[in-house]
Amino acid sequence: MKIGFHLSISNGFIHTFNESLRLNCDIIQIFVKNPRSWAEKEWKKEDIASFQVFFKNIPVFVHLSYLPNLARIDGDERHFRCFLHEVKLCNVLGINSLVVHCGSNQDIEKGIIQVASAVNRVHETNEIDILLENSSGHGNGIGKTIAELGKIFNKIIHKKKVFLCLDTAHLFQAGYDIRKKSTWNRILQEIKALFGEDKIALFHLNDSKTGLGSKADRHWHIGKGEIGLQAFRIISNHACLSKIPGIMETPKLKKMDEENMRVMRSLFSPLVSRSSS
Repeated sequence: MKIGFHLSISNGFIHTFNESLRLNCDIIQIFVKNPRSWAEKEWKKEDIASFQVFFKNIPVFVHLSYLPNLARIDGDERHFRCFLHEVKLCNVLGINSLVVHCGSNQDIEKGIIQVASAVNRVHETNEIDILLENSSGHGNGIGKTIAELGKIFNKIIHKKKVFLCLDTAHLFQAGYDIRKKSTWNRILQEIKALFGEDKIALFHLNDSKTGLGSKADRHWHIGKGEIGLQAFRIISNHACLSKIPGIMETPKLKKMDEENMRVMRSLFSPLVSRSSS
């Protein structure tokens, strides 16, 4: 299983690359612009060259910034404009995978239509893979269940370009008891029925600071939250899950990135799995 972290690019791509090496990342995830601003960004030629040199052999996933709400693109033009802008920033760097939150809407069914419309409009002019991330179920968030994500996918035109990013904390917070292998097997069966084969493109590997079904999105360190190690052990050793890459979005506290990487890699060992079960 290839794993890594969401890393900052605020100090330049060479710094991000060095961090990826220091943390022993196989893959990384980044934002391509300030995630808390509507302001657009333009890559300088030296930025593009630097990225292409340093990340030639490390797969990079991009996460859409915080402000665009794909479930409300009809209410404010900035939501779709920002989405499209970040797709173009990915294109310039040569990145082909963009993870998106589906957003929120008081009218869930209308929100589902809006998300699908946003993705379809992007695919009119771009070939990028869009990864729909499941939500924790807080408020009017879209995508809290596999079935809800399936409704979005059903309205997608270019289905070969749309995949899933499963966040472990969000699954747990939405009520999926992923500490049980039987839950994962049901999730896989439902995804196969609604999306087809090989449609999970990425994991967000996060423990949860809040309980099962809490609907409160609080990420925590691997094995130290309410989920515990069992779910991550299952993922790491499951025939259908262990081949899917995973990004950790755990809080940046002291030396916890190093600890989270150590813990995740320890679960890959069959010996550790047997002795800890």
